Amino acid sequence: MKATTRRLDSTATPPTAPTAAPRPTSHPAAWACRFDVPELPRRHVHRRQPLETLSQADEAALVVVTAPAGTGKTALLTEWVKSEGRSGDTAWVTFDGPPTDLADPRVFTSAVVRSLTGLGVDTSAVHDGPSASWVPSVASAVVAAGRRMSVVLDDHHRVTADVADDVDLLLRLTSGRLRLVFAGRRAPRLPLHRYRLAGSVVEIGPDELAFDDDEAAALAAPSGEPPPSRTSVRDWNAYHGGWVAGLALSRHSRDDSRTTPAVDEYFRHEVFEPLPTELRRLLLTTCAVDVFDDDLARDVAGPATDRLLRLAETCAFATTTPDGDRCYPGVVRDALRRALARTDPQQAAVVHTTCAEWLRRRGAITDAVRQYAAARAWDTVSDLLIEEQLVGRLVTERPDGPLHRACRPLAETDTRAAPLVRAALALSDGDTVGCAQALASARGADTAACVAALDALRARLEDDADAALAATDTAQHELGDPGTVPPAGALSASVRVARGVALLRHGDVDLARAELGDTAASRPGRELPETYADCLAHLALADAVEGHLTRAERTAVDALDALDTDETAARSAVSSVSSVSSVSRESRSSVIPPDTSPFPGHAAAHVALGLVALDRCDPDLAWRHAMAAGPVPESLTRHLAHRVVAGVEAAEGHPAAAASRLHATIAEAAPTDPWTTALLRVESARLALLEGHPDLALHELGSLGRAGDTTTSGARSTTHPAAAVVRAAAHLRRDEDGRAHQVLTAATGGFPALRPRVEALVVEAERRLRHGSALRGAPVLDTALRLAAPERLRLPFRQAGPEVRHLLASDPRGAQHWLRGLSESPAAPPVEPLTAREREVLRHLADLLTTEEIAELMVVSVNTVRTHVRGILRKLGVNRRYAAVRRARELGLLDE
Repeated sequence: MKATTRRLDSTATPPTAPTAAPRPTSHPAAWACRFDVPELPRRHVHRRQPLETLSQADEAALVVVTAPAGTGKTALLTEWVKSEGRSGDTAWVTFDGPPTDLADPRVFTSAVVRSLTGLGVDTSAVHDGPSASWVPSVASAVVAAGRRMSVVLDDHHRVTADVADDVDLLLRLTSGRLRLVFAGRRAPRLPLHRYRLAGSVVEIGPDELAFDDDEAAALAAPSGEPPPSRTSVRDWNAYHGGWVAGLALSRHSRDDSRTTPAVDEYFRHEVFEPLPTELRRLLLTTCAVDVFDDDLARDVAGPATDRLLRLAETCAFATTTPDGDRCYPGVVRDALRRALARTDPQQAAVVHTTCAEWLRRRGAITDAVRQYAAARAWDTVSDLLIEEQLVGRLVTERPDGPLHRACRPLAETDTRAAPLVRAALALSDGDTVGCAQALASARGADTAACVAALDALRARLEDDADAALAATDTAQHELGDPGTVPPAGALSASVRVARGVALLRHGDVDLARAELGDTAASRPGRELPETYADCLAHLALADAVEGHLTRAERTAVDALDALDTDETAARSAVSSVSSVSSVSRESRSSVIPPDTSPFPGHAAAHVALGLVALDRCDPDLAWRHAMAAGPVPESLTRHLAHRVVAGVEAAEGHPAAAASRLHATIAEAAPTDPWTTALLRVESARLALLEGHPDLALHELGSLGRAGDTTTSGARSTTHPAAAVVRAAAHLRRDEDGRAHQVLTAATGGFPALRPRVEALVVEAERRLRHGSALRGAPVLDTALRLAAPERLRLPFRQAGPEVRHLLASDPRGAQHWLRGLSESPAAPPVEPLTAREREVLRHLADLLTTEEIAELMVVSVNTVRTHVRGILRKLGVNRRYAAVRRARELGLLDE
């Protein structure tokens, strides 16, 4: 009879067997197998779903359980055998002998025969030998036994002998009386397609063996221990991809979601090192990127790609994403990357270069630069930074961002981009002098566009509004950006933002809004979180100043969300409800954020939210946002932040401190920023008016607010509406009704923004009421209220003269309840009650603390805080921290 030609394992290659040492017994399986059913692990978790699948295997001739090491194959089959009372008709073989022994076909034959003998089958007529002699005799003995029986062949992948044909023949000859259960890291090389067609095989793979969240929770906290939160378990289990061994070994460190040394060691010895060399090479290459496709695998594996990818799925946890790419669970990816870091530097460089070229073909240039940098291919990195104009990303990205870390060593090389990188890094640290010096050393005509763009970004920080605007014109010319079409790339988008900010500093609010809005809507603007947030934040500033509070609030929150960082998300906890609990000045001053970039969108967004809170008469919240903005190098945002703080000081009864702050800021802004200078002078005049000094208010305004005053350094000559309204109020308080009426008429003759329009109506109502004409004053005040109500713009009414405040207080209809900050409708209760720890985190969120600061205060890990935050969002039925704090205040949860 012809000898068998296939091995049981589909991939293993039988090693050359040395001369075996003498054995204590002549039975071949005695020294290479174990025949007892294993005990369940001490922390075993009941596997309901896989057991239900196995319960459907009663009529199947073949059961195949295939998955990588540590996925619970043995434990599942052990529970199945013991829980369903199958011990009497099931035998168990574990192949755990030396590879040289398991290459002997007699070991497998002897193991099967011995197992059947233990089940009461008469195997006395069975002889070891070719298929023609042992398989028919064993099959006859099984059929003669007259009952159905099973043999579990655990770790069958260790068997390298050619026995696959024997197994197939045995199953066919026993006519369903014998069921073989294969458990291993690779599928047996049987004609599984035929068994599938006949419906006589049950297969369980890695997906079925992966723990779900309930099973992971049971493993994390056995009976008697306090259960972890569902969110924490979900994140922990997702990081491990349901891998049982990883979960078990990291059970006590699940909050950190990092691979522990025990997990790393198990993965290296049990999963990675036993794999074929070519598969290990594929894994080490594809782990360097977050997702990969067949093209990258083909660059590494060539013709063997399909086979190795199938092996990666069955042996190394590779999975397919909804987009059709492939990836590894976080725990596997991180373990593989550590293995890559331990390899030879030249081999690692080849890996990173291969990934970089693949990413470049996909258009992921920024990620390609990082891979080239990891390969230390500095010339290529330099070329890409210049050709793709990526140096601007180094300015807007956080100092600890991935591109920063990758390109920082390039600054010490002699490549073409080195001066540009030094300039960008200096600018990202706020060092405008170092930036200028580095730009002066740049060489080559091909760097001119990048040099001009970086200089425009430098001018945004250092120069006056005129020079900053001129620098953006030069940069756009060098970049070939006509300014009439969407920006072509990241650097063009950054220059467009700089131009929008310069226009805003001039007071050309409409032009600035168009520039910033077009950039935010462009593809480069949307794809760059920092640039997008920068655009939105400055749009929010413009809206807040003009009184469009609802739009300003929404835009500022969108800017914070776009950044998608713990610091900014934690600080976005803004509420429009005025029931904010008061805090001391000492506790407020502790809310100082970490430095991010010289153009932090989060700072401008928080200042915009602070302006919104001031106009809604919520000084406590305004202060929190001013502190969350932190020290800002950009003049526009810095000056407006001082305006917020001065407004808070005035609202809390410290007018002298507020006036001093405003005067100091005016002195700083006057030489460079005409728009903010005018705004600050108006605010200073308002303060003097509130303190009962109309003469001082007129002095603070100077010529501002008169017909023909200049608000943009001579660029145009129009009446400043807000200043004109304050001027009119001052004349009115001086009993100069005619002059007040004249100034008001000039102020409202054009199309003023919402805030000065509301203020003008309030002053006009006051003027009419002063004449004793309540019937003429009330309709004007009603018009002002209708304009202000949608925005909840309260401050002009709180700062109005006594006649207006008396009329509002005596309103019998109570239609102006929003002026008192009352909620218009009750908030829906939480989906489920918050835990004590979640309430504690919620209070810290309301204080605008960062995730790291909350973790330090609560003495827990950062990931634990993130888990509590996700639980809060789910229970309150919101998807943003901002909305969670607002909902909590509406429910009174922060008052408890």
